Amino acid sequence: MNTLSPRLAAIVDALPLEPGMRVLEIGGGPGVAAKAVAERVGGGHILMIDRSAKSIALAQRNAAKEIRAGVMSVRQVAAEDFQLLANEQPFDLAFAVRVGALDGRRPKAGEIVLQRIANALTPNGRLLIDGGNPLRDLRLPPLHD
Repeated sequence: MNTLSPRLAAIVDALPLEPGMRVLEIGGGPGVAAKAVAERVGGGHILMIDRSAKSIALAQRNAAKEIRAGVMSVRQVAAEDFQLLANEQPFDLAFAVRVGALDGRRPKAGEIVLQRIANALTPNGRLLIDGGNPLRDLRLPPLHD
């Protein structure tokens, strides 16, 4: 499936996207939201991470054009294991939709994930998740290794 559901479209529309931004999507599934973000951050980049090899393969197929163009990349990694690669620039914005570690369903994992995301964002970076109207900001912990 290559099209955004009305719910995902509302979420992508609510993201404070600007050209040139670096965006991180946590748990991107088949990549439809990341693909829509890639179209809106001209000159920027979106990295979609997901723990599922099946999701990563779907995203690679669904967003092959954006990946080839260098505006999108995907990485198979669990959110609680995510960290910037050597020489990888931090992200301006992170978002997640239906991620148990961030929506309260997995609080222990949530603490780890929040720290991993905080460490991967710029000083003014934000994390937005579903569950607001349609999004809400999550407060990030202070940076540390």
